[in-house]
Amino acid sequence: MARFDWGTADDLEGSESVDLNLTSLIDVVLVLLIIFMVSTAAVVTDQGQRDADAATALDLQLPSGMVPSDQPPAQDLVVKMTKDGALYNAGAATDPKTLEQDVINRLTKEPNLQVRIEADQELKYLQVAELLSKLQGLGVKNVSLGMGGKPK
Repeated sequence: MARFDWGTADDLEGSESVDLNLTSLIDVVLVLLIIFMVSTAAVVTDQGQRDADAATALDLQLPSGMVPSDQPPAQDLVVKMTKDGALYNAGAATDPKTLEQDVINRLTKEPNLQVRIEADQELKYLQVAELLSKLQGLGVKNVSLGMGGKPK
């Protein structure tokens, strides 16, 4: 490691003394700080005035965000597919035609029907894609996918 030899006090007696004057630097920093504080306060006040003007200029009817209590929450239509391709609707075995009719009946009552497909992990993707295509053709817009069963 390099070591610097600055000399002794006797060596510095004959040389000029170097003083670092920080007063000017501190003055400039404080002036900049004051400028930023004043300009930030002006921007915040100006933005607040614009918000107040916008609130008085528009009469908005905002939704309350509450779900009406007289409406029961919609239940998902759960379709399970086993690894051999068998379909189950609400726990009962069904065929594609019956499932299609059930989806059509539910869509007339609930246009925003949520269908959840729970497919076995060993099921081929093509079979799930065919079911998704059928549901899309029937007009189902909300479909979620899940996996059931564990590979052995």
